[in-house]
Amino acid sequence: MAVIFAFVAYLVPQKIPLEYYPLNNPSSGLQYLEITCASNVNGEAQFYLDFGRGMNELEKIRLPIGPSEMAFTYTFPLQDAPLVGLRLDPFMGGAGELTITSFRIINRREEELCRFTKDSMVGLHEVAEVVPLDKGWKLVMKPGASDPYAFVQLARPLVPEGMNERNLKRCVLSTGYLAMMLCILLLAVYFALRLFTSWRGIVRACVFLAFISLLFAVAGNRGLIKNSQFYAKKAHRIAVQAAKTQAFVP
Repeated sequence: MAVIFAFVAYLVPQKIPLEYYPLNNPSSGLQYLEITCASNVNGEAQFYLDFGRGMNELEKIRLPIGPSEMAFTYTFPLQDAPLVGLRLDPFMGGAGELTITSFRIINRREEELCRFTKDSMVGLHEVAEVVPLDKGWKLVMKPGASDPYAFVQLARPLVPEGMNERNLKRCVLSTGYLAMMLCILLLAVYFALRLFTSWRGIVRACVFLAFISLLFAVAGNRGLIKNSQFYAKKAHRIAVQAAKTQAFVP
């Protein structure tokens, strides 16, 4: 019965994956989005990220921004997942100008993995023009714009180096930590109620409660586990597609 209940719980969707024990020592393969920009109005820039499931509200970055003549640099950590699409919403709505002097993807060693330029801004919506500058470019919104945005063209999908190893460690550490916490709670109740009759009974109960804890720890971490599997498959498909493309290049 415990296996059945845990299996059913595992199948229940989990929109926001829970990580009970984060990875304390991630490698340098983690990716970051870095932008240096300035605005002439109060607003909020948003970055919609596509990690293989399309662009959605749960996987976006929000950047409140105010008028300034000086450009500031903002750095945001990205999910440990293949980045296949990116969209920039300069403002929530209304007229305004967003000046960008630098826009790129880097890793923890601050090595540049991908740099975006004026020509990377494609599929403009309610953006009047993209004005080239000596250092960077400027996005000018149309008057009365309600949802301006620009897709950012990626030369290729960006797969973080060492992603699968880190995600596996996250799953093991987080699930193990949750299982240990559940087991401690169940054992505390078991001994508090004095349900044991002999040492053999205590051993059997401890093994059973540890098994129950592990089952429901896996169910509790189902979002993290499913995402790790999905990202691993996505990265594999990207690698296969890249190999096929290179094979056809003369």
